[in-house]
Amino acid sequence: MKKIVFYVLVLIAFNLTAQKNALDSLLVNFVNNEELSSSQIGIQLKNVSSDQDILAYNEHKLFIPASIQKLFTSAIAFSVLSPDFYFKTIVLSRGSFNSSSNQIDGDLYIKGSGDPSLESKYFKNRSFISDLSDTLAARNIKGFKGKLKILQNNITDYTINSTWLWGDIGNYYGAGVSDLTFRDNTVEVYFNSSNNLGELTTISRLFPQIDEFNIENQVVTGETKKDLAYGFGGPNNQNRCISGEIPLNKNDFKVKISMHNPEKFLSHEVSSLIKFEGDEMPPKGSLDTLLVYRSPTLKKIIQNINHKSNNNYTEHVLMKTMFVLDSVKTLDNAALAMQKYWLKTLKSDEKFTMVDGCGLSRKNAISPSLMNDLLTHMYKSENPNIKNDFIATLPVAGKTGTLRYLGDGTILQNNFYGKSGSMDGIRCYAGYFIKNKEYYTFTIMLNHLTCSSIESFKLIEQFMIDIYSEL
Repeated sequence: MKKIVFYVLVLIAFNLTAQKNALDSLLVNFVNNEELSSSQIGIQLKNVSSDQDILAYNEHKLFIPASIQKLFTSAIAFSVLSPDFYFKTIVLSRGSFNSSSNQIDGDLYIKGSGDPSLESKYFKNRSFISDLSDTLAARNIKGFKGKLKILQNNITDYTINSTWLWGDIGNYYGAGVSDLTFRDNTVEVYFNSSNNLGELTTISRLFPQIDEFNIENQVVTGETKKDLAYGFGGPNNQNRCISGEIPLNKNDFKVKISMHNPEKFLSHEVSSLIKFEGDEMPPKGSLDTLLVYRSPTLKKIIQNINHKSNNNYTEHVLMKTMFVLDSVKTLDNAALAMQKYWLKTLKSDEKFTMVDGCGLSRKNAISPSLMNDLLTHMYKSENPNIKNDFIATLPVAGKTGTLRYLGDGTILQNNFYGKSGSMDGIRCYAGYFIKNKEYYTFTIMLNHLTCSSIESFKLIEQFMIDIYSEL
């Protein structure tokens, strides 16, 4: 019997040694790939149960994380807010109802709470505008003698993160944060192009559109096959310049840019729904609640964040979370407060920097080790619902979200749950390998890439497939 046990232990040790040698060889080949010779590379693979390193390379070095930064924001939101939490947008009125004119002799008020999904394209089965219209129709309210008024709540102004690039903030993925975000704080600009290279395009229409939002069009017809047009302009600046190029012979080619002031777009749409006479009304009487509009649950919003890599949703969730946790009211302070939270919660002695929630800033700096600490922390949460909800919001390799092409049709498909992050010269992945009911945290971060985006994707994909084969 003792001999059998001895041989079993020897066999296990041999298999572990063979596995380690195979994985080490994969790592050496990957980091020495000529395409990555000038890049910064950080990797860590750990067994969640044993908390032991299986692979590690520059795991404590700091890297720009891009959108895998969203995992920190998702995790803190689940930890501070309930997965069933929802934002509320409240519509109120003040004044008596005049039955002869079917008019309220007063004002209409809208009070937001930072709901990023208000009239969002990502939840088309929900509509604040439709619900408001139905509410007014049910009460037979045709108009207001007073005005439409916006009530401030937690966020005092429409704002962006101070570390975002000028080339980002004029575009949909760099839209700002406000109490009353509307239609993803995005304007869709539709262009017509000709068959002559370099010829100026024309704008056919905008959606939504208000008179005070002005666009200077510098977009030309180019050889590109995709959208290479970019908006320039910041919050509360009603002028936008769009430059760059779009493909030949296109009609209604869509380019998405950021709104200058979501409240104005919302007010315009509500005002087209119901008549306001605009009289100055005395603030007499109590406020009557007409509508309490609820957002989708936090779990659904975070699923959208991680599947669509939605920057705007992420910053709104960060603001709400840090306001509830620490009464924070600015984006920059929210990111700093999140950094302090994770420093304390993860009990990490590593240095790291968090300046936003979504990863759009290039001043974020985290390590593969810290990312894996977060993934381990969420997996081992004392609240199993938080663990399950967090993992359930992650894209699945070869199937969903930003990972739907990663490992498609290979052994990696369905066996890696995680998040991708990419910007010019940056590609990162973080998540869980799952094999034989074992979970492994895996983070790979590449900065200063000089190869093409598709080349870096293929290299990482094959590396992950090879790793999974050896686990």
